[in-house]
Amino acid sequence: MTKARRVPLHRESDKELVGYLVQDATGWQAQTVFGYTIERTEDRATAELILREHGMSVLTGVWQYFDRDEQSWHACVLKEVQEHQVTIMRTNAMGYQDPNDYKKVTLQRPTDSDLIKA
Repeated sequence: MTKARRVPLHRESDKELVGYLVQDATGWQAQTVFGYTIERTEDRATAELILREHGMSVLTGVWQYFDRDEQSWHACVLKEVQEHQVTIMRTNAMGYQDPNDYKKVTLQRPTDSDLIKA
């Protein structure tokens, strides 16, 4: 099996990293900065278009993370996103912080087994 090819994609206006274009045996993926697959496509041009149009906006809104201490999934919003770690804030299902359930967590190298878009 060959290793996936990962190509960074930067916004033209300010050179900020938008995400990655990843080629594997099945085609191309548009991925967030931390490697979450937004969409799979057959060609690079489509993956690039998806990433340019949705790469930053997909980071907003409600996500879900798996709390290893509690062994359950919880709604959250992303507070800080970096290539190898994401800091999240636990919320209710609507994305609002509940002081009774407040929790800030930093996930190291998150995958879809511990962080997914809701």
